[in-house]
Amino acid sequence: MARASRCFANITSLVLAAQAWKSPVHQCCVGQTLRIAMGPDTFSPYIIYNGVPMSGSQEPIESSYTGFIPDVLDELSKEMGFRYEYLTRPPAEMHHQSGTIAALTQMANRSYDAVGVFLDNPELSRHGDFVLSCPILSASNLALVGKKVQERGTWNVFRPFAIDTWLAVMGGLLGFLLITVAINAESKGLREASDLRTICSIYYHIWSAVFGQDHNTWESFPMRLLRLGLLFFSLVVMSTYTASLASWLVMPDILIHGPKNMADLLGAHATYHDPSYAFTIEPFVGKLTLPEAGESLEAKLEWMLKLLKEGKVDVLITNDSPVTGLWLQNCADTQIVPSITFSPWYWAFALRSDEVGLKFARDITIAMSRFVSTSTYQALEARWLNRGKTCPSS
Repeated sequence: MARASRCFANITSLVLAAQAWKSPVHQCCVGQTLRIAMGPDTFSPYIIYNGVPMSGSQEPIESSYTGFIPDVLDELSKEMGFRYEYLTRPPAEMHHQSGTIAALTQMANRSYDAVGVFLDNPELSRHGDFVLSCPILSASNLALVGKKVQERGTWNVFRPFAIDTWLAVMGGLLGFLLITVAINAESKGLREASDLRTICSIYYHIWSAVFGQDHNTWESFPMRLLRLGLLFFSLVVMSTYTASLASWLVMPDILIHGPKNMADLLGAHATYHDPSYAFTIEPFVGKLTLPEAGESLEAKLEWMLKLLKEGKVDVLITNDSPVTGLWLQNCADTQIVPSITFSPWYWAFALRSDEVGLKFARDITIAMSRFVSTSTYQALEARWLNRGKTCPSS
């Protein structure tokens, strides 16, 4: 009973810890509203736009978003006490590669309080009238390769030879049997040589010679020549089988087909999901194959996975969350390479560089530094980003 009570108390404390967390800036911004400019884009699972499509000349509208970043922002707003609203701008003004400079300019004119930005955007350095929060999201590219799990069992003693090799060995021994019968028929007569008991005895002695335990007396000169040929045949077969068996026994349980580290990646044939960002991958690989630009992310990933499984590419590269999702769905024949991770990227808030913006940026950074160590944050990572999940076989 006492043990059960302690167990219940531990579970209760874990549940309470997951439900509430506090930072040094707890309820620091009560009564304040953060107006956040966002684009009408879906970058699943990080940001998912739930509004209606927008035209290029349309005025900003209030919209809703789901995904990892919106859930993190919701937790920060509860902890710090501020309210927030998303103001969605037309695609042309919020396109990732164009730099969201229009939104940053409008923020400076107090149309917005914050803009969601990718920190790998080269245009940010050309517009200095803002301050950045700490990253709300950090991610990088990971590598998925094919694998084969070695089966272990009693019948695997026959695996060093393929079926056609075993058939060739049996055929060779049958040939020796027929030659022996022919020689005996010449010296002893066909009737005695073709007797079933005689044939079984000859076949037994042939197998004994193969295993090095032959006690038969090979009387005539043709039979002695035949024995030399049989011994040479046995030498070739047994040495090849022994070497193959030793190689198979020391073979690892999981065979990785593809690059195992960054050095191997330089000579690998890779596939990547985003043609517009192929330039970030090309310096790290030997050859790059890309999907069609207009396809959905799900269609691109399916196409890339097919190339990997068919052996047309050595490695599949994309962001850590989609890679982990593909791995979890294909545990039997794919594997993430832990030593291959590169091109990290970050998402943060750009805020006005005035007193309010500076305070928000500071307080968000303080709250995030506490939030990332909580079970709530880890649960969001597991739900949206597949982090902390792994295949049973790994």
